[in-house]
Amino acid sequence: MRYVTAAALLLIAGTARSETWLQRYHDAQHTSFINAPVDPMNQETFRMVFDPSQVDVGSGDILIHYTDPKLESNGDMYVPLRDAGPPIVYSVQQITGGSPGWTFTSDYVRQTPSAAWEPVFDFAINNGIVYVMGRYGCVWLLNEADGSLVDHRCATDPIDPTGENIWDVSPFTIDGNGNVYWTIRSSSTLIRSSLVKLDTGGNITATDLANLAGTGQIAGNNSSPAVSADNSIIYVATTLSGQSGGKLLALDATDPTLTTVNWTASLGAQLGCPEGRLNDSGTSSPIALPDGGAAIGGWNSPPSSEGAYYSYDANGMVRGCYRFGWDDTMGQITLNGTTYLVGKHNHYTTGSSQCNNGIDPPVNPPCYEVVVLDSTTMVKQWSFISPNRDPGHGPYEWCISSPTLFKTTADDGTETGYAVVQSESGDEYEVTLFSNPPVETDFPVGGPQNAAYVPTVSIGGTAYTINHGQIIGVGNGM
Repeated sequence: MRYVTAAALLLIAGTARSETWLQRYHDAQHTSFINAPVDPMNQETFRMVFDPSQVDVGSGDILIHYTDPKLESNGDMYVPLRDAGPPIVYSVQQITGGSPGWTFTSDYVRQTPSAAWEPVFDFAINNGIVYVMGRYGCVWLLNEADGSLVDHRCATDPIDPTGENIWDVSPFTIDGNGNVYWTIRSSSTLIRSSLVKLDTGGNITATDLANLAGTGQIAGNNSSPAVSADNSIIYVATTLSGQSGGKLLALDATDPTLTTVNWTASLGAQLGCPEGRLNDSGTSSPIALPDGGAAIGGWNSPPSSEGAYYSYDANGMVRGCYRFGWDDTMGQITLNGTTYLVGKHNHYTTGSSQCNNGIDPPVNPPCYEVVVLDSTTMVKQWSFISPNRDPGHGPYEWCISSPTLFKTTADDGTETGYAVVQSESGDEYEVTLFSNPPVETDFPVGGPQNAAYVPTVSIGGTAYTINHGQIIGVGNGM
C-alpha cells in the first residue's frame, strides 16, 4: 500500500524556492547545508508510504539504509520505493503537480550481503536526467519529466556485463560540471573494484582502486565519493575486505584517466584515536572541506565501537580526530568565518566518555549528543544532549546518516546555525547551534524505531524525514 495525502501534495506543488536537494548529502562536498531556512515545525504537511513492509514492524531494528528523497526547486519530489518481495524490488517515483507521476523500476541487485544492514539504493538528478542504480555496475539514465529511458551506462562500457558479479556500492556524486561518480565492487574478471565516472558526453572512465590505494583495497560500502567545490579534487574511501586498513584518497579530477593521486591518508589509529574502519554496515562518506582538506569517520570494534572521525589538511596530513565516527557523515556549516562539522556522538557504554556539552554537568553513558566540532582540530565546541522524556526507556539515540543544516543572518551580520535531525524516539528536532541554554523544537513523526539511520532533507520550508517506511514532511501550519 502507498498513499500520499492530497493536501500534502498540494503543499509541495505550491512550493517555489531556489534551493534543490538532488543528490545524497545535498551536494558533491557532502555539506548537507541549504541556503534557505526551514519553517517552524508545528504541523505535519506530508506523509507517504514508500516501504509497506516497515509500516507496522514496531520499534525493533530496521537495518535498512534508505537514500534521501530528492527535491526540485519547484517542489517536485522524487522518492525511493521498496517492495520487500522476495526478491526485493527497488523503484523511483516522481511526485509532481499535486499527484504521483511516473515510476521506474530498476533491475538493481545488492551485493551478496556481508553486512547486517541493507545497503543504499540510490538515485540522483542533474540537468533533467535522473540517474538510477542498476545491476552489474550500471546506471539507468531517465528523462526527469516523464521517466522515459534516455540511456544505460555500465562501469565496463563498452563491454556488456550482463550476468557478471559487479555491484554498485556507493551513492552517486555529481560535481559542478555535471560529471557523475560512483564506486563498484566486483568478483568478475572484467573489472575490479573501481571508482567510476560518467561524463556529460556519456563517456565512462573506471579506475581500479587497488592500483591507486594498494593491493587488496576496494571501495568502502555505501561510501559516496566527494568532490571539492572547485571540482579539482575527488575524495574516495577504500578498505580491505576485512573492513580494516582503510584509506582516504585525493585524486586529481582534471586528469581524465583518474589515475593521478595527490595524496593517500591512512584511517588507522592516530592522535590518540582508534582506527576508523569502513564497516560494510555503515555509510560513512568523505566530506570535502572549503580549505582544501577533507574529513571522514569510521567504526571500530569493541571496546571502542564508537570509532573515530579524522580531519586531513590539503596535503593529506592528519590534523585532528574525534572519538566517534560510526555510520556518520557530518554536515558542514560556516558561521561567522569558521567552518564547523555537525553530526552525532552516541555514547553507548559506560566505558565510553561522558556526554558534556560545556553547559550542563557531564552525563554518564548511555547518552547521545548532536555535536559541533571545529573542522580542523576536531575539538568539540558545543553539543545538544538527547532529552530523557521516556523514563521507562531512557534517552533515545540520534540514529541519523546526516543532518540538514541552515543558517540565518541578523541585521548586524551575525550568523546563527541550525540542525534538523531525527531521534530514534520518532521525533524530528530543530536545534539552534551554540544556544545556551539549548533552544530546540521537536515534532512527533511516528513511533520509536531502532537503527533507523535516516537522512533528513529540505529545500527550505518543509523538512522531510523517514519513519517506519514513510516519508514525512513537517513545516509551518500556521
